[in-house]
Amino acid sequence: MNITQIVNSSKANSLLNANTNASANTSAQATGSVSPVTQALQKADKRIQSQLDTTTAQLSSFGKLKSAVSDAQLSARALSNFSSTASSADVKSAANKFISAFNAAINTAKTTASVSGGVSAESAGARSVSSDLNRTVRASSATVDSLQQLGIKLSPDGSLTLDATKFDAAQKADPAKVKAALAKIGELVDKTATKELATGGGVSGSMASLNQRSTALKAQQTSLLAITQQAATAQSSSSSSSSSSNYARFGLAAYQSGY
Repeated sequence: MNITQIVNSSKANSLLNANTNASANTSAQATGSVSPVTQALQKADKRIQSQLDTTTAQLSSFGKLKSAVSDAQLSARALSNFSSTASSADVKSAANKFISAFNAAINTAKTTASVSGGVSAESAGARSVSSDLNRTVRASSATVDSLQQLGIKLSPDGSLTLDATKFDAAQKADPAKVKAALAKIGELVDKTATKELATGGGVSGSMASLNQRSTALKAQQTSLLAITQQAATAQSSSSSSSSSSNYARFGLAAYQSGY
């Protein structure tokens, strides 16, 4: 049973109505209305639920970001692990997979940062993931030149694109150089992804903070529900409704301000 179900029951309305000490006729009329305490309870419950919904949405989005960064990390590592028998097609396939995974991580980070109503600190954490990945492939002019020589273009939005014709030409001219260049960029991206996924990193740190927030909000919901249930129980076993109403007002005070 939630807050609204409790306060909408005849027992809760009798408990929380400000006119419970009036005449029988007045009480009967007041039972159908919503008292200030009832309104406050419902407002507090609605606020907490809204915050919890947003936190859950952010957690879900960060879960997708974690997966995307992990994929980018794995594809980056693959660029350093070509076998001696790897063909030109194998190398090109690995480069394409890396670019696809890298772009997915960038786009997912942007989506995560833009979750409606999200906590600003965690939104900033998602933006930092995107920024860090962007800085990695633009770490130096040498890195940028190396990518361009392979036909890998850096777009203004942070994504990468592969010029297949230029990449094929680079492989034909010097396949060992292509492998070395890919291994270098893979190493850089792997290092950045490891940092973001580590405890306290942009991804893991934000997820830990959101999990703590979710736990705290659920605890508030449980406590607020208990206030109403205990007050209703007190009303059913006491002939004095005013003391129960005062109890509800006292317990509700902790939930009047935002989280």
